[in-house]
Amino acid sequence: MIPITQVGALTARTAALINQGILNAGILTQGNVYWVFPSTGLDTNTGAGPNSPLKTLRAALALCSADQNDVVLLCAQSNTAANTTDYQSSNLDWNKDGVHLIGVNSAPFIGQRSRVAPLATATAFANLFTVSADNCLIQNIEFYQGQMATNPTAASTCLTVSGQRNHFINCQISGIGHSDLDDAGSNSLTLTGSENVFDDCYIGLDTIIRATSVTEVVLSGTPTRNIFRRCHFETYTSGSTFKMITVPTGADRFVKFVDCDFVAVQNVTSAVAPTGVIGITTMNGQVLMRNPYVYGFAQIVTADNAYVQVLGYNGLATGHLIGIAQGVDAA
Repeated sequence: MIPITQVGALTARTAALINQGILNAGILTQGNVYWVFPSTGLDTNTGAGPNSPLKTLRAALALCSADQNDVVLLCAQSNTAANTTDYQSSNLDWNKDGVHLIGVNSAPFIGQRSRVAPLATATAFANLFTVSADNCLIQNIEFYQGQMATNPTAASTCLTVSGQRNHFINCQISGIGHSDLDDAGSNSLTLTGSENVFDDCYIGLDTIIRATSVTEVVLSGTPTRNIFRRCHFETYTSGSTFKMITVPTGADRFVKFVDCDFVAVQNVTSAVAPTGVIGITTMNGQVLMRNPYVYGFAQIVTADNAYVQVLGYNGLATGHLIGIAQGVDAA
């Protein structure tokens, strides 16, 4: 702490910001900043600075005010999962609009050391983390739906996004982290909200085989204008009909995938090449894919479908991509 009497030319307001940790965090906001140290924090602390950190995201969210651009910092405390994970015993619903969640770590593409996972001793709960709020920035966070003491006996989801206009940057979203979670409706991401953006995210998992689950990412209801940019979609499946993404008939206007990778791992025990990346019949708009990289799938869509359009590097539909007929719709 820096006493105001010792800060010289600093104003009282600046000194207060330093004491709160706001300027140290490099964040400019009209709201408050709350610090979470998952290993050594205490939920009886104020959370207002790194000298008084909270332990859980749940406690930090309770202190936040909606629509004030409050920020929660989930700080890595080591490279081990035990010291860097906020463990959940039930679903955590991020339900306050305009409250942002930022992981403080080295920002790797996979395995961010600011992490959310189920408590190993938790009883069954099917959805790890929900973002029902609107207008939230979530960055540098790993969401991992792993094994609990009693696993759900039906479908489980790692992350559900039902809110609107949220922005996910450099997050890992990995469901079915144990074979016991491999149920028909289980997936890594369920998206029902609209106008959300996912940038530079790793979505899926290649360590646990999807022998029963049929989809990695489920769009459901009437999602509208959602965008994925430079995301890496990964799966490990023994089912030829497995789909990386399913799009409902109620999807509206567009779903965009820009410079994304879609990988079904091969040359691993029981791995097969699914017949298509995307499962779709119709929608009120189109799936637009620009410069996709597709590995381990036979086609982008199993059967010819005019609702999926693909652009190659030359800006035209091209025969050089898997499943694309020159100048027509995607197969």
